[in-house]
Parts: sequence; C-alpha cells; structure tokens
Amino acid sequence: MFKILIFLLSINSFDSKKNKLINKIDSIIEYSIKEKAFPGAQIIVLKDGEEVVNKNYGYHTYDSVIKVNQNSIYDLASITKPTAGAIALMKLYENNLLDLNKPLSHYINFFNNTRVGDVLIKNYLQHISGIRSWIPFHSTTKKENGKYKRKTLSYKPKKRYNIKLTDSLYLFKNYKKEIYNQIKETYFIDSDTVLYSGLFFYLIPEIVEIQTNQSFDEYVENLFSSMNLDSILFNPTKKFDLETIVPTESDNFFRNFQIHGFVHDEGAAMMDGISANAGLFSNASNLSKVYQMFLENGYVNSKKYLDKNVINLFTQYNNENEKFYRGLGFDKPKPIYDIDKCTYSKYSSDLSFGHSGYTGTFFWVDPKYNLIYVFLSNRVYDSRENRKIYDLNVRTNIHDIIYENLIEID
Repeated sequence: MFKILIFLLSINSFDSKKNKLINKIDSIIEYSIKEKAFPGAQIIVLKDGEEVVNKNYGYHTYDSVIKVNQNSIYDLASITKPTAGAIALMKLYENNLLDLNKPLSHYINFFNNTRVGDVLIKNYLQHISGIRSWIPFHSTTKKENGKYKRKTLSYKPKKRYNIKLTDSLYLFKNYKKEIYNQIKETYFIDSDTVLYSGLFFYLIPEIVEIQTNQSFDEYVENLFSSMNLDSILFNPTKKFDLETIVPTESDNFFRNFQIHGFVHDEGAAMMDGISANAGLFSNASNLSKVYQMFLENGYVNSKKYLDKNVINLFTQYNNENEKFYRGLGFDKPKPIYDIDKCTYSKYSSDLSFGHSGYTGTFFWVDPKYNLIYVFLSNRVYDSRENRKIYDLNVRTNIHDIIYENLIEID
C-alpha cells in the first residue's frame, strides 16, 4: 500500500511539473505571436520516450484563417541537413558505401583535380573545410536590368524548362550543371576555425544516387515511410493540399511569389526542391519520432533502422581540435555558451546534438536526459527580415524551461 502511495505521489508530482511547463510555454508562444515573431508554431517535447508536450499554436498566416494543427507541415530548412543529408550518409556508411576519410572527388568525378574535390567527406560534414558559406545561385539567372537571362527561366512549362519553381515559373532543365560549376569554382577561407557552409549538402543527393541507384528523395522518403512517418518528404504538394502546408516568405527578388508548397531555399528550389541543404518538410510529431529512434539505438517497434554505433559516431564525433565542436552533420554545444549565438539551452549536456533552420525551426536531442525538443514555425512569413524570434530568444527560452521543469540539473 505504501509503495502504491509513493507511486501515485510521483505521478502527481510529474503531472504538476508538466502542467507548469505547458503553462510557461503557452505564455512565451502567445506573447511571441502577439509580437509577430511568427504567426504560429508546433512544439513537441519527449522525455523518456513519452510525449510531455504536444501543442499547436496560432495560424498558418497572420490573417488567422487556417489554424495550426498536428498535421500542419512546415518547411524544415536546414534541419534537412541532418534529417535527410546526414541520415542518408549514415545509411551509406553502415552499408560500407561511404568512407568518411575519402575526398569528395572519390564519389563525384566532376570535382576531380579541384580543391572542392580534395576535401574529405568528414570535414565537409563538420563544416571545417573552409569552403564559402553559400552562393546566391539564383543571381545567375538574371541580367543587370533584372530580366531573366536566355536559357534560365520560362513563364510556361516546356520540354527544356521542366523544373517548377512556382505555378508560373520554370527553370531550365540542365541548370544543375551551372550550380555544380559555381561550387567547383568557389573560394575557400584559410583559417583554423569552423565555417558553416551548405554547399557540400547540395552534392549529397548525387553521392546517394551514385551509390544506391536511387534518387535522393526516394531513398530518404522510403526510409521514413518504412517507419510509418509519411509526413516527412520533399515537394509536399505531391501528397498534401496547400491547406496542410504552412507558407513561408513572400519572395520579391527571385520567384516573385508567395512561397507556399515550394521550398524556401532558392538553391534547393533550383534543384527541383530536392537537396540535403534544404527541401525537407515535416510536422513536429514525425520529426520527433525520427530522433526518438536515435535514442532507442536505431530501433522503432523492435525493427532496426540505424546501427547504434553509427548514430554515436555521427552525433558524438570526437575532435582532436577543440575549436571543432560539431558532429558529422549535427550541431553540438559550443565550447563556450553564448546565448546570442546559441539556439539550444545552456543546460544541454555535452552529449546533446541538433540543428536549427532558417525558416524558424529547431530540434535538439539530449541522450544524457533522454530528452527531445522540436520547435517548428514560419518566422520568415511574410519576410525573412523579421528577426523577432531571435530578438526574443523564443526557442532558447523554451528549451531552458524544459530543462528547469523536467530535469534535475547537475
């Protein structure tokens, strides 16, 4: 009887903590929406494999027409890097189809005898190659007067213009060659430091296709589909209607279109919506289940999807140089915590890992505490100039209170 009483008291205590946490999160999100940091959001918190928080807030847009619900799908932006790019390479590595110590040119001949091709795969994944951070690929489609160049874009679909950027704008079919050439000829910054770059991640799809004879999107989506996670995908309009997909920015410099159902990232859009830099869409629930699989040593419902040693290698990569704090495709806590430069909580353990996304997305996994936090929003609606999510430290403040309410901090 005494043991039963203790058990019931512990449940009541946890429920009380859970309710306090939810109330605090509600307060932060409601204020953020009022301040127009974003029109809506989804939040998932898993502790020991159980949902502690699963809430939807606000609307898809500020016109308050479509409410955010559990099925609403967000553009994950750079969360695509770990969730599609790194996971695909993890599978290749597990199947002996990838050597992290080989240079890029070993897998893509186009980069033979170039500095880009000489960089090791592991150095690209850690962002320590020194390669330029990004290239505005879209700028090569226009003349100085703002008009589109010949053999770049068409307002109507044609045989040679079959990459759909919007309902009324189509890219030349072989434009990937131009993108590859720009990456091939780009510059490096020579310094012993971490320089975050998405350029290698545009090339991962070709590595996957060469090694598996499957398209990158098919390879990634088949993996998630086998886990019964059918809301994680590229080019979501092939499966979902627009009322399910949350819009992002009103593009007034390239596509001149409200980005809705198409990937926000211009480079990924020019790759037909499929890259490992950006392009993946999901709801918070499906994304949290992917990373719960990581905490379950690669298993979902007794079925193995990833080897636990591979998960550990990519998320806990041990650097000899302390300046290099990232895993392989995953962010890690920095040597010195700075709230102005960190989206994750100050309480995150050294074992933790995750990633943020430009559109206002974030996830963080902490194996030490068996804790997962997913935050999805469209902070770029209606413009990327809106930086209130950063000014208010929304994602970080919520992450802090998750630890403060659920974890006994050391």
